[in-house]
Amino acid sequence: MSFDRLLEQTGSFKGLFAAARQAGADVEAEVEKAMARDSELFRAVGYKVVKVGDGSVELRFPFSGAVARRGGIVHGGIVMYSLDNACGIAVMTVNPGTDQLTMELKVNFLEPLSKGPFDVLGRVVRAGGRVATAEGEVRDARGKVCAKSLGTWYMVRKNAQRPPARRPRGTPASPRP
Repeated sequence: MSFDRLLEQTGSFKGLFAAARQAGADVEAEVEKAMARDSELFRAVGYKVVKVGDGSVELRFPFSGAVARRGGIVHGGIVMYSLDNACGIAVMTVNPGTDQLTMELKVNFLEPLSKGPFDVLGRVVRAGGRVATAEGEVRDARGKVCAKSLGTWYMVRKNAQRPPARRPRGTPASPRP
């Protein structure tokens, strides 16, 4: 069964991952397939989903011309995209909703990335009702930490109840019938 169908049935990303594991699905392969289907950049970078846990994920990508910049190192935008994906997928595993948006992502670039393959780790630090915080890191083939991140994600709930609209200050109340 497809991830899209499971998401529809379970009503949340968190439920989708639990149902997929319970059904004996290869969660890593399914996540990789879904991400590659939805993003040409994910395919171009050559990500492999190594491990998906409850609140954590590990991705891997090779060094290639698709990710390199002048000087033979990985472009900083690819590093940020990698961390956004790893942390974002980690958040998906605990998300009680059906979508999410990156609100903020801060990255410290510690070392140039030139020796692949690179491992990208994402881990949820805290998840509340609507906002989750996750941290990530990128390691080179020697295990050296080359970048660290901290970010927040807004978790969108399906059919979320919105409070009634407020009247602008000074506007009289509607007359009663």
